[in-house]
Amino acid sequence: MSKRKLRFNAIDALIILVIAAAVFVLLYVFVFSGRGTQTAAEVTTTTIRYVVELQNMDEHLQDAVKKGQLVEDAVERKKIGTVSGIQAVPFEKITFDYVNGRETTSSVEGKVTLKITIEAQAVETDRAFTVDGCEIRVGQQYSLILPDLYGYGYCTELIDN
Repeated sequence: MSKRKLRFNAIDALIILVIAAAVFVLLYVFVFSGRGTQTAAEVTTTTIRYVVELQNMDEHLQDAVKKGQLVEDAVERKKIGTVSGIQAVPFEKITFDYVNGRETTSSVEGKVTLKITIEAQAVETDRAFTVDGCEIRVGQQYSLILPDLYGYGYCTELIDN
């Protein structure tokens, strides 16, 4: 049986260099890409107010929400602000009038739409406002937990100071 000698040549060195470069590029892209490298000067905190509409709620629930109550997100279980205002408007149902061929709205007795204004300290990024890690955006659905109320609705307004 003959022994084969291993020899190191220029092609082997080139292959090792290509593999090392590929590993370096992958490490740079996935590990050292600058995630989480925002400095304190780049992070801006601002006070925001946003409105979440809870539709088709029983009208006696409008007394369950009071100014100053803490609001918690039911999905992420994080505090997302305090109630700074509440407005109850009659809940309107959209129906179709087949005789005249158009949509009509009518109030539903005993039901209201609660417009809850929430105030919070938010971190402003180039993508969104975040409150305790929860992104606040117009059009996004939120499940809210208040001391005497649970409901879900959509953010309809967002005001930053």
